[in-house]
Amino acid sequence: MDSDPSIPTPTADKISGLPSGTYFWRVKATQLVGGATGSVDSPWSPVRSFTVTGLGPAPATPSFITPANNAQFHVRESFNIQWSAVPNAQNYILEADDEPTFSFPINLMLSPINFGTQWGALWGNPLTVYYRVRAVSVDGVRSLPSATLKVQITNAAPVPAGVSPVAPANGATVQLPFFLDWSDTPNPQVPGYDLEINSSASFALASSVLLLSPSRSDYMITRDLLAPGNYFWRVRALHGDVAGPWSGGRAITVTAPIAPPNINLFAILAEPVNAFGGNTAHARVMLDNPAPAGGAVVSISTDIPQVNIPATSVTVPAGKTDATIANIATGPVPNGGVSVGIIGDLFAGFANGRGQNSFGVLPILYGTSLSKESVVGGTSVNATVTLQSAAPPGGITVRLVSSDPNIVRPPATVFIPAGATDIDFAIPTSTVSVPMRVIIETGTDVDGYRAPQTWLTVTPPGSPTPAPSLSSLTLSQSSIVSGGTVTGTLRLTSPAPAGGAVVTLQGSMEGDVIVPQSVTIPAGSISANFTTSPAPETPFPRWVFIQGHYGTSGGSQARILEIDPAPGPATLLAIGPASQDVIGGKSGRASVALVIPAPVGGGTVNLTTDNPSIIHVPASVSIAAGNSAVSFAIATSPVSGLPTGGFVFASAGGVKKSIFVNVAPDPNAPPLLQSMSITPTSVTGGTNATGSVFLSAPAPAGGISVTLSTNNASAARAPGIVSVPGGQTSANFTIATFAVTANTTVTITAFYDTTTSAQLTVTRGPAPTPTPPPPSPTPPATLPAPSLVSPAADARFAPGANITFDWSNVAGAASYTIQIDDASTFPSPFIVNQTVTASQFSSSTLPIKTMWWRARANDASGKPGNWSAIRRFEVKN
Repeated sequence: MDSDPSIPTPTADKISGLPSGTYFWRVKATQLVGGATGSVDSPWSPVRSFTVTGLGPAPATPSFITPANNAQFHVRESFNIQWSAVPNAQNYILEADDEPTFSFPINLMLSPINFGTQWGALWGNPLTVYYRVRAVSVDGVRSLPSATLKVQITNAAPVPAGVSPVAPANGATVQLPFFLDWSDTPNPQVPGYDLEINSSASFALASSVLLLSPSRSDYMITRDLLAPGNYFWRVRALHGDVAGPWSGGRAITVTAPIAPPNINLFAILAEPVNAFGGNTAHARVMLDNPAPAGGAVVSISTDIPQVNIPATSVTVPAGKTDATIANIATGPVPNGGVSVGIIGDLFAGFANGRGQNSFGVLPILYGTSLSKESVVGGTSVNATVTLQSAAPPGGITVRLVSSDPNIVRPPATVFIPAGATDIDFAIPTSTVSVPMRVIIETGTDVDGYRAPQTWLTVTPPGSPTPAPSLSSLTLSQSSIVSGGTVTGTLRLTSPAPAGGAVVTLQGSMEGDVIVPQSVTIPAGSISANFTTSPAPETPFPRWVFIQGHYGTSGGSQARILEIDPAPGPATLLAIGPASQDVIGGKSGRASVALVIPAPVGGGTVNLTTDNPSIIHVPASVSIAAGNSAVSFAIATSPVSGLPTGGFVFASAGGVKKSIFVNVAPDPNAPPLLQSMSITPTSVTGGTNATGSVFLSAPAPAGGISVTLSTNNASAARAPGIVSVPGGQTSANFTIATFAVTANTTVTITAFYDTTTSAQLTVTRGPAPTPTPPPPSPTPPATLPAPSLVSPAADARFAPGANITFDWSNVAGAASYTIQIDDASTFPSPFIVNQTVTASQFSSSTLPIKTMWWRARANDASGKPGNWSAIRRFEVKN
């Protein structure tokens, strides 16, 4: 039953691929009713018989090549199923069942359209699987089924012989970074091996240093994974849920890497991040400062089995920061039966650093688009097969399959030559008496990829004109250079309706969107243009997939735009590392990098910070022509008490990025908070005492806020905060006491970078006659904003810490409101929105993130006053 009620449910079907014999058939109708019932079936029709006397014009029967019949594999061990190619076969049907007669229904798997002659399998539980395969002609005629292939999934399957170490040799001395290499296993998996490095020849668990699970039979070891020393290594293959035997161990002595001063690995970048259909790719390694005399050798590796890097290292020339890894070969993506495409990483190792960048090997085919969603039978429809990048050397053949070739007959194959990204062609249709839906499948043999289906409705003459849909998307140029723009044209099948036709667009170059989100074709018009934004800078050619959509069952069109490199202004790529911790008074380092090497005359990156009293960076740094990166020092001022910090911002070419620098007190410095005293040490309840806090050195500029607490607030109470002005070494505060029934000792504690306490005895006695308080001043029309006391700006706290927020009292305030949020604009909802009676609020449940806080006073009528200034703080591990 079609989703479109105007298309009647078919009452005929075609049968092929049956062996000679007599068969019986019947049919029943099913009506979808929805709800809990779902559907209702009619009774079966009367039974009819027919006899098949021969095969007829069908393809030959394929036969299985691998695995062997009665093969055994372990649970979750993937394996490849391959069969012979059959002349004139357009595609294949692969079936898997749990019994050898394949009686309906087939319980395990039915792949009704399989392009190519292989399929990947993986089963998650023990069972016996039976496979058979058929060839299908371009007319949809099936061959007889192949002989049945029996495969048993059991963890009792034989385990292949173990793998053996290849390099380095036993007892060898290797310098970081270095490679471990071993023999391949017959049926490699992802991950395929366990690699162990141990400090003991017995490989005791307690002395294990490193355990990895690579997908290839080699692995690059870098300083972040392993320190210099004496070790033993061994490896074993994985076979799903079962591991093979460990190899013999080999001893190695690992020495420290060559680490030139102030020269580190900044990044490795895949250019582009995906390779399609066997195309080659490039990568770029960047140092954070120019390489020394003799150059810098950077080790290169990957964890993707289908990627072959031309060498295990690349040399950055002396005085340069960049080196290119050209012609990274990628194999076609095998049809794994579970997923399509492989995503892994490229790795670089230099000195003490290791870098990695995501890299994918993906099918090259996007699919087929049609110029119309609906066409009158007997006329043609224009079609386009689009790739996701340029066709590789030798070009690529794409197969097309019609669900009813008697009505819609696309060409069996189309060929896209090397360097091209699409091909246009016409598809003829036949006349029909009732509307029919025909499905067109598109795929490639090279990687067995089956693209999303394309639907075409074929109608009889005189049918109503269908609603408009997107008929075509064209570009004024197929390629542009960085900084250039291109004009796109969108055309509908018929004039846009009232209100216009909103065509949605997609198109980005690895995150940089270059097309508008949508384009509206005005009512009554049939087309509209759009202009792309200037193409981003790129060091290598890139392909941007631009897609438009407007329609019901189709209406999707796509084109590929090639963007080629061109000289341009210095544009910021990144600043790193993303965050770092620095002891106040000491320096850290950060690096900036450009999208493409700096032009003639060099490039400039501007630097700023939002906390210049603590963090000090140069106003700018220069990058020499032809280089991409440079590092710079981040100086800091000494801090005490709570950690603080701020952002360092880098900008160039209109791009601005930042890192956070956490500045902490020197843990080896003496605490700034030295002691506390109370005078007198004993008072009658109701009498005030004076407390004093003393510092070991003058308070820094801006002063500090010392938090106070009492263990018995019913007997004595100190203010929540006492401030020590900048340059001072002490500050006093008043302790209020209350009448007690017995002499009571109260402990007052001060908190800053350490804690210190003093005791006060509150004695029993007649309370003095209280002095009447002065009359409250008449509150102003709007209460003024309080002043924030603590925590200090950009303070940092550990998760779960009890944070006290304190602000000044406001005359006429009956209550206060404090708000805490993760945005400085305080959009609703808030993290905290609390009304309190005192000018203080505490919480130990704030989330781990950067937040802002503010406070305001409320008068007795509930009228709010002005908000205070905003302060930023952070809860961080």
